[in-house]
Amino acid sequence: MRSWSSALLAIALATLAACGTDRAPMDGDDPPPPDPDACETSYLSYSNFGEPFALDWCRGCHSSSVPQGMRQKAPMGVNFDTKDDVIRWKERIAIRAAGPMPTMPPAGGPPDAERALLVEWLDCGAR
Repeated sequence: MRSWSSALLAIALATLAACGTDRAPMDGDDPPPPDPDACETSYLSYSNFGEPFALDWCRGCHSSSVPQGMRQKAPMGVNFDTKDDVIRWKERIAIRAAGPMPTMPPAGGPPDAERALLVEWLDCGAR
């Protein structure tokens, strides 16, 4: 039993050492700037990513066609019906849907890999 404990401790320490000084941004921290190389090579666009993402994960509550009583507390006027709507709210979307402690959508949502693509798409201009 002791050897398993020692092995687990060694793995945990190695993992922590590999993390270096990186840390998740805290509330109020500025997000890291987008990687210019990632933006040059990104294939993400509104038509192949942004619109399907909004349709799958956001528009059930954040659409102008959803009446107030069915918006699950989403504020009236905070809609993601168009690319311009998304761009208008992109900073807030990045924080709420892909920040270190995402709160949107409130009942769960996309996997972390898809949230990372959301950040890439938004950071690269939501083109």
